[in-house]
Amino acid sequence: MTVQVELPCPKCKSTKMKFERAEIRETDIITCAACGHNLGTMASIREKMNKAYQQLKRPSAARKLQ
Repeated sequence: MTVQVELPCPKCKSTKMKFERAEIRETDIITCAACGHNLGTMASIREKMNKAYQQLKRPSAARKLQ
């Protein structure tokens, strides 16, 4: 059974990802269902997303203080 995850692929911009388990594990390698691009493990993807979110939060907070 293949489960799909909604993540943006940096190569083709598709949001359909696939992996071979019924539940996502931190060590699962996520690949794009459209182009086959390897995005890395779920843990590394979460880390990148958290860093990007933190960078988005910081400038907006600094602007509000001015």
